[in-house]
Amino acid sequence: SSGINAEYGPLSNSVLDRANLCITVGKGSSSKSASLWECSTEKIKLLAKAPLTSNGTGLAFLSHKTFVTGGDNSDNQALQVWSVTGEDLEGSSTLKTSNKLTTHVSATEKLVASVGEEGYLQVHLPSQSRPVYSTKCEMCLNTSSFYLTHSVLVGTAAGQVHCYDTRQQGDVPATTMSSELVSILGIAVHTTQPSIIANSRSDGSLLIWDMRNNRYPLATFAGHASAIWEVQFEKEKSDNLYTCSEDGQLLMWNGAALSGVGGLLGGGGKVSPWLTPEISHQKMDVFNLLGGDNKLSINSFDVLQGKVVCGGARQTLFCTDSCDE
Repeated sequence: SSGINAEYGPLSNSVLDRANLCITVGKGSSSKSASLWECSTEKIKLLAKAPLTSNGTGLAFLSHKTFVTGGDNSDNQALQVWSVTGEDLEGSSTLKTSNKLTTHVSATEKLVASVGEEGYLQVHLPSQSRPVYSTKCEMCLNTSSFYLTHSVLVGTAAGQVHCYDTRQQGDVPATTMSSELVSILGIAVHTTQPSIIANSRSDGSLLIWDMRNNRYPLATFAGHASAIWEVQFEKEKSDNLYTCSEDGQLLMWNGAALSGVGGLLGGGGKVSPWLTPEISHQKMDVFNLLGGDNKLSINSFDVLQGKVVCGGARQTLFCTDSCDE
């Protein structure tokens, strides 16, 4: 594809020194690069750009200034580890994967998880080129998220969310959540109550699950007119949820406004309103942070300290305020 049709993929601004810096990865003959940007609601400025060895199909931060990108290399070195040095980007190493096309990358401070079209979930130490854990699903895996200490959640093209225990070798997941044969595109774990899982789907729907009782979803919302690429709980206000979609919308789901719905935990802690059975019957306040004018697909976003950065089709990059009302 040409640079005209290039798209910015996953991005993040959440762990850099300055909250107004973000990273994007792009694809296409003229946009196959990792880029460092200064972003605010007043201006967006390119600070540095570094070429990728393949189309950028995933991005996740490992540490304060280290991130990993995924791509579509045919030589099985589809992951690259990078460092942010001042206002520059430096590539440091590559990680071998069994997926010729990596669809998603997630990370903790010590581990990298990648999934891809060939159905492999592989976990790496960033200092080792070969994976320390590998398992294979019989279908394409679209997304992943670390869960608790030793587990990884993956979303399949057949509408399943598998949870794999990385301490156990083998291809059988520890648990599976399934509701209709609709492709899972995004997975998010609640910031303070990790039993709450959200996943987004290719038909524009959003599902909320309780991992402790996951036979059926707690709630299903028809949020977008087409595929929801990503879903994320806000870090500072953990009951607020964000989604971005092919329909050009970036939505904020104001779960915090439903705080009166929740109860108390046994230790006096607060139960998230997302966990209550009444959530599916509550009127949810939902705000489109980009207004109604944008028609370009929004592929990825990140939220930090009241600011939202999102990237989409035709090399578009937006920075806007989150909605606290």
